[in-house]
Amino acid sequence: MREDEERPESEGEREAGAEVGGEAKGQTLALTLHQLRLFWTLAHARSLTQAAKQLGITQPALSQALAKLERLLGHRLVDRRSNKLELTDAGRFLLERAGRLLAEADALESGLQAYKAGLRGRVSVGALASVARTLVPAAFEQARLKVPELSLDVHELAPQEAIEGLYGRTLEVAVVSETAVASDHLPFARIPLREDGYALAVPLHLSLDGLVEPERELPAETRAVLERTIEFNFGTLHADRIAEWYRRVLPGARTLARVRSYETALAMVEAGLGVALVPELTAQLGGRMLFKVRLYAVPSMERRLVALVPSHRRQIEPLRTFLDALAATARRYRLVPVASPPPFVIARSGP
Repeated sequence: MREDEERPESEGEREAGAEVGGEAKGQTLALTLHQLRLFWTLAHARSLTQAAKQLGITQPALSQALAKLERLLGHRLVDRRSNKLELTDAGRFLLERAGRLLAEADALESGLQAYKAGLRGRVSVGALASVARTLVPAAFEQARLKVPELSLDVHELAPQEAIEGLYGRTLEVAVVSETAVASDHLPFARIPLREDGYALAVPLHLSLDGLVEPERELPAETRAVLERTIEFNFGTLHADRIAEWYRRVLPGARTLARVRSYETALAMVEAGLGVALVPELTAQLGGRMLFKVRLYAVPSMERRLVALVPSHRRQIEPLRTFLDALAATARRYRLVPVASPPPFVIARSGP
């Protein structure tokens, strides 16, 4: 027997097959909420593979579920073109109405659970590590004053991964930077949290105070450190923005490393390997610096942190209490002051 025949089906896969294929003969239509959730997630994914990952089932199980749904409805819902998914007219029709039905079903389910559970519940949050470390604990503490038995499920994720969690309904909140994702058309409510200024992190031995022309004023060895950059590798919009800043302010800079967390970038700066542009929040915690580096403020550059949440769940408890606490925490969070920008940074940053 082959290995794929021996592997037992997961609960999600059994549910996908059973609910989609369980329509009784003679019924005109027997759609289930689970079928609609499968289709809604699939319609917002770039591929079957991505949708299956978000749903926690295998791609063959999802393909089978889709085929059975199409047979049930008597219409083809999705066309596959060049490894991409494209909705048919029937698929777009179903998607529009499925979204409304699922919103109502979620509101109904959450409302009944709130009545049943009273002052208790669980909130699932996806956020960058710096946000999860600084804003989420204080918000959680404040929310528990109103919901004493509130529990939290925190996932440290890249912005796009957090948004995929919202689509896959594994997350209720995604805390992201607006500049890291193309968020204008996301079907989620957006709650502004705070603006977080950027700083240029440099090794302790590298002082930029009063520096006007680093190419001429710094020794060659020191200038080489300044021109080696460690870059945070998430999101095209972010990468383009950072590349443009280096082009104007440090035209001789070359990328030494690309990393997947600001904490790793700061650790490399602390080791004297190079410099990095980082949001101020990433280098601090509770009024103290986490890394032995110098931080210089960068004019006219910041990240706007927002919380994304399904619109229909915004006012449902205990999510509402946690979101209110998160917004309040973000507004009052105080950062350790960083050094003023060196003259060359001011002059080259532009208006």
